[in-house]
Formats: sequence, structure tokens, C-alpha cells
Amino acid sequence: MPDSVVKKGEKGFKRLVQAGFRLAFSKGDPSRYPVDPESVKSILVLRPDKLGDMIATIPAMHALKERLPHARVEVIASPRNKMLVQDDPVLDAVHIYTKNIFRDLPMINRLKRQRFDIVYDPICHDSVTGLILTEMIAGKGVRAASRKLELHRYYDYCVNYEPEGHDHSFENAMLVFNVLGIDPSTIDPFKPPHIPPQSREKAESFLKTLPETFKVGVNISAGSASRTLSAEKYRAVLDTACSEYPTAYFVISCTPDEREKAERIRAAQPDRCCLVPAGLSFHDVCAILGGLDLLISPDTSLVHVARLFQVPVLGLFSGHKRNFYFWRPFRQDCGWVVSDDFDHLLNIEPAQITDELRRLVNSNDVSRKVGS
Repeated sequence: MPDSVVKKGEKGFKRLVQAGFRLAFSKGDPSRYPVDPESVKSILVLRPDKLGDMIATIPAMHALKERLPHARVEVIASPRNKMLVQDDPVLDAVHIYTKNIFRDLPMINRLKRQRFDIVYDPICHDSVTGLILTEMIAGKGVRAASRKLELHRYYDYCVNYEPEGHDHSFENAMLVFNVLGIDPSTIDPFKPPHIPPQSREKAESFLKTLPETFKVGVNISAGSASRTLSAEKYRAVLDTACSEYPTAYFVISCTPDEREKAERIRAAQPDRCCLVPAGLSFHDVCAILGGLDLLISPDTSLVHVARLFQVPVLGLFSGHKRNFYFWRPFRQDCGWVVSDDFDHLLNIEPAQITDELRRLVNSNDVSRKVGS
């Protein structure tokens, strides 16, 4: 079938779906905000998606509770990201969206009866799931969203999604403060996820075994082979970095299935490197990140956790520029290498990483610590 016919069919289907939305969902009313913060008794945040998305929203939820201590702050999580928030003492309740109508519908009805003052959808694209949950739960509450392209009209507050924009996911999550008449730029965004005491203890015990030097994390895992580099390239990076920064010590982290690869990388500089202990939880690794001085990692959740601990990050990204701007190391002026391939970062070379490492070390005024 010719491409023109397929495209016409896709556009026709899209118009049909949008027409359905216009019939099923009520149009937003911008006159309903800003809302007096003192009058807000409850806020529900929708985050039924990935781990990184929840990490990007945690600072906003913590800041909401800090600014509105009298209000309940609750969140809808997914089975994939619930571990980040289910024991968080800052949040008043965590609800799980499972994509199973028989489980989800009773939860949705229960939440609707709670009559939230604000239902906030921080999903930064036209999420039908986010819109449906907002419509079904909000009732008379204010329906707010961060950024939408076509669906912004169904929210009382929403900033337009810009396909060529440079906005960051952390800053987008903070847009909820506009609904309260509070300038988001006045909010401290560096609020890490809750780390359980046992994870802090494990991290402290491990970090005490390391030399009292400049500790650099090297995370090699990112979910798929196309999102990381070969062991040989990581070994080359370590060889150069160990030569240029004689007081640096490198801590390699990985998923269990890549531990053999990590061991091969460590073998390049056995006296200057170690692996994090096997069998650690995600919270355990996050706690270790908080004790490091710098992190080198492909684009993955650990990049964003490290930035919330204000640890400088050197991130490796595919050539998907919109994704890069959205997930680049938060509030850094440098510290990234972007592939020239849209789909993967396999063609990033060690020299590009070590060049950027020099810039990052200098920009963060840590050269004295690394002995350069």
C-alpha cells in the first residue's frame, strides 16, 4: 500500500479519536487557577509509567508537601516504579495502576470519592491513560498537566508540549506550582528519592572500604545493548582516566546479567577499580551514588538519581535530541556525549568521553580532588 494512503488513513483515524475525545471529555477552564494554596486539602499526582518518570516527579511531590504541609499528597504509581515511593514517608498514599480494569476500576472509584482539589498529570506527551484517569477521578477538582500537544485543551492548566523544545523533565514536573500561583523557579528541585535506613547502612559500610580519594562511579547498564558501550571502550576510558587523575578511584555498577562484563572492565585497572557488591537493591545502589563524587553512565535512571544528590554526571546519550534535552544531566552546563545515531550510542568513542570528563571536572571545580 502506498505511503500516502497509509498516512491519510492514520490522519483519519487520529481525527476520529480526537472527535471522540471532544464528545467524551469536558474542555478545560483556565479561569480555575491559580488556586489559593491554603485552600488545597489534597493533591493526586499521576505517574503510572516508568522508573525515570517517577524519579523526575519525586522532587515536585516532596516540594508540594513542604510548601503545603496541611495537604495530602498522593500518587498513582505503576508496578514498575512503585518501589521508589511505596515507603516514602513524605507521601500520604500510593496507589497502583495495573492496566487491569477489574483491579483499577475500584481504585479509580475510591479516589474519585476522595474529591481531590487538584489532579496533576505530569506525563509530558499526549497520554490517553493520563487523560482518562484525570477525567474519571478529578470531578470538581482542578485538572492540571505539565505539557501536552493535542490534549492540552482538556486540562484547566497545561503548558503546550514543544516538539523542538529544550525543557527538562524535572522542570516540567515543577509546573504544578503554577496552579498554586507559586513561581516554580523558587522551588528547590534537589530532593532525592527516599532511601530506607537499611540501604543507607549498606552504602555507608561499602563506601568505608574504598580509598579516601575522588570516587567516580561507572555505571555500564542501561536496559539494552544499544544503550551502553562495549567492555573494550569502557576499559579504554578507565586507562586514560587513571593516567590523568592519579587520585581517582572507580566504582563500577551493573545489573546482575552484566557482572561478567563489569569484571572484564575492572581487570583493566584492578588496583584502581572495584565493583559494587552483588545482590544490591535499586535503593542500595542509589544510596551508594549519594556518596560518590562523580558518575559516568549511559542515559538511565541512575543519572537522574545522581543529579538529585547533586553528584556531577557525565551522561552518554543516543542522537535522539528531544530525548537528550528532556533527560540530560539536570542543571549542568556540560557533562554529556551525544551519539550521531538517532537509535543508539554504540558509536561513541572513548576519546569523546575522556574529553568531556576533562570539561566536567574543570567546570565543577573538582580538579584539586582528582589531583590534576
